[in-house]
Amino acid sequence: MGSFWAENYAFIKDVYDTKAQKMSDLMDAMDKSVGDIMADKIYTSQEFKKVKEIFTGLARNLEQPEVKAWLTETKDQLMSEKSGKDKDAEGEKVNAIILRFDEMGVKISDTKLAVDCLWRSYQYTDELAPLLEWIEESIGKSTRDINTNSASETEELQEKQEKCLDQLDKKRKDYVDKKTKGEKILTEPKAPKFLTGHIESLNNKWKEANTCAEDRLKQLKDNMVQWERYERERDALADKLASADTELADTKKVFSMDLGPKDHADRVKTAAAMRKDIEGSFTAMTNANETLNTLLEDDMKAQLGEQVTDLKERLVVLSDMDEKLVRLNEFNGQLKDYDVVLKESEDWLVGGRKRMDELIKPDVPMEVQERVMATMDLTTDVQLAMEQFAVKVETWEGPLKPTEAGEDTEDAQVFQTRINTTQATFDALHKEVKTECEKYGEDIEFLATFTSGCKKFEPWIEKSDAKRAVGMIKPSNLTEATDQLEDAKKWQAEVVSMKQLLEESNTAAQKMTLHDDADIKYAAFLKRWVVIEATAKDWIDKLDKMVGVWKKQADTAAKVTSALSQKPADGQPEMKLEDLEKHLDALKQMFIEKQKMMDNLDKVTEAPAAPAPAPAEPAPAVPAPALQPEAVAT
Repeated sequence: MGSFWAENYAFIKDVYDTKAQKMSDLMDAMDKSVGDIMADKIYTSQEFKKVKEIFTGLARNLEQPEVKAWLTETKDQLMSEKSGKDKDAEGEKVNAIILRFDEMGVKISDTKLAVDCLWRSYQYTDELAPLLEWIEESIGKSTRDINTNSASETEELQEKQEKCLDQLDKKRKDYVDKKTKGEKILTEPKAPKFLTGHIESLNNKWKEANTCAEDRLKQLKDNMVQWERYERERDALADKLASADTELADTKKVFSMDLGPKDHADRVKTAAAMRKDIEGSFTAMTNANETLNTLLEDDMKAQLGEQVTDLKERLVVLSDMDEKLVRLNEFNGQLKDYDVVLKESEDWLVGGRKRMDELIKPDVPMEVQERVMATMDLTTDVQLAMEQFAVKVETWEGPLKPTEAGEDTEDAQVFQTRINTTQATFDALHKEVKTECEKYGEDIEFLATFTSGCKKFEPWIEKSDAKRAVGMIKPSNLTEATDQLEDAKKWQAEVVSMKQLLEESNTAAQKMTLHDDADIKYAAFLKRWVVIEATAKDWIDKLDKMVGVWKKQADTAAKVTSALSQKPADGQPEMKLEDLEKHLDALKQMFIEKQKMMDNLDKVTEAPAAPAPAPAEPAPAVPAPALQPEAVAT
């Protein structure tokens, strides 16, 4: 045997080295395969299948104990003839390979456990993929953009979404099974880290799918509610606005001082309730429309927007109602006041009728002159009362008279009848008094004209004398001075018109047979008028000058201020110092002048002499009883 080993040593040694090298190369490949398996990398199942097959093949080759035994025995035979360093070196080399081989067995055993867990994990992810894809599709169905333009469309979408939730519910068992299977794999010591992410993704996607489906279903249910609310509130609002239009049309003047305020109070309450109800419906409708807009197509948005706008424009009935109720409240107050002034005319006619009856059939005998004076006074008073009543009739024809259908009630006709009766009574009394006056010729008509003019002139001259006695009020600024100037000019216009009235009255008096007393009264009035005319002119003159100085002062002050505060413009020279001083001196002089004018305001205007009355024209010969001076003066 020894000779065999000795003779074939070189060949056996070569075979031995080849097998040892192959063993070493095989273990190197196994180390690389284990490295690939344990690498921090996520394979696809197909990629890992190839890695697994490589590892399995290598493991199968390394799991042959006879190779180890042959190497050991062959080493012992080959080394038996060796000694010294060569034997030790070869022994260390073979021992290293055998030691590595033993260690490789442990590594392979551990790696087999990891490979098995990894392979089941990759198989699990392959099984998980369809479920995750289905869940993604479910999320897409619940989150895709949708539009609904009617309650029926919303109902259809709602049914589809409910089916989506039903499908999720049916898929729940598959989800639970996959989740449980994955969590079981995770309990193994060699479970890969990436599996945790897959299970978390599964749980998150499942939760998201259910949340999105429930949220979309809630959105559609809310949309359905808002459709119902919108249509309900829109139709209700249209009906309420129609009722408001009817209420506005039914809100009319009530010509009863007892029922009018009560009717107004009731309608104010009704209007307030209507406003609250209508505005509540409008707000509910617009809020519902805003919710619906999130799912509406553009055309439908515009259509519903037009409906909202049309109803919004009809809300003007509320402000119209408020305005009409304000006018009715004013009308009730005006009607009450009008009843008072109308009754004054009616009461006056009672007294006027009594005076007329006393003239026709006096209780005691009357002198002719006394009867003439009484007739003249009654004529004047009737004319004045008729003029005042004419103003009252204009008031009725303005804001009070029935203007809308249904306002011409019995109460309104009562007022109209009272007005017509009063007017007819005035006309009849005036005609009767006029007939009575004709008995005494033209003198009574002239005297009546003079007396009527005096009754208008005397209150004005009394008021003007009082105004003159108070004197001019010193203005504190240009605006007040300007206002006082305008007031003085209006006063001057009154002076002119009252002079015309006085002269017309005197002209009538001069046509009387006897007019001495009238001349005395005219001369007294004229003297007082001259004073007022002079006062008005004086006030206008003083105020006009003062306003002129004040305006000039303001203009000059503005120039000085502008010169001091502004830089000169291009091409314009700066104001010279001497010019500035001139302006300041002018301001000072105007201030002194204005103060003198202020002081002059306290001085009372001297009354000029009254012009002599115009010479009396020869009176025509009119057959009429003589008038006593005392009667005329009265």
